[in-house]
Amino acid sequence: MPNRAVHDFLTVATSVIITPVTYSILSGIPEVSEWATVIAALVFVSHNVSGILFSPDLDMDTHIHKRWGIFYILWVPYQMVIPHRHFWSHGLILPPLLRLGYFFWMCLLMLYVVETIAAYFGLAVPNLQQSVTRLVLTFVMAHPYECVTIAAGFVSGAAVHSIADWLVSGGTKLVRSVFVPPQRGTPKSATTPGSVSSRWLFDPFSSESPRHV
Repeated sequence: MPNRAVHDFLTVATSVIITPVTYSILSGIPEVSEWATVIAALVFVSHNVSGILFSPDLDMDTHIHKRWGIFYILWVPYQMVIPHRHFWSHGLILPPLLRLGYFFWMCLLMLYVVETIAAYFGLAVPNLQQSVTRLVLTFVMAHPYECVTIAAGFVSGAAVHSIADWLVSGGTKLVRSVFVPPQRGTPKSATTPGSVSSRWLFDPFSSESPRHV
């Protein structure tokens, strides 16, 4: 597997490529050209936040957890429930959005705990859960395109990580077996020993997963 530093580099490098491409495409569309800068900036930020803070390796990598500081505790249940290097952590589309949703609900749970403790000691605390939920829902309804952009950035940031894992753990061998002619006397095969199919990137029921090589 690529190490943490390589994954971080890939995340930042791809964001540097994706951002100007996004801006260039949108600036050429009259209906959205005035929003091109904002959308490109959202793509850049969400892509990097997804790949660096909401990394697929939150299922096991303690170094990623350390980036959260004291809020690492929010990810302990996630680490206990999500299978190690599986579709639910490294899948391409649904898992990064699930991590975002998980984080939102854990924040609400944390606010509930704070309110409960404050009430136990007789302290008056506003209903923070409802306030935060209302704020988020209002933002989503008022800025749907921006929210879609953020979601797309989260997906792309995690996808860079997962695809890199797949390539290193056997995908390159699969690609070579398809596109590189076999030596004389050696039958060409769609897969080679040690290769890992990409099924685990899309199928939650797949028993395959990326592995260390």
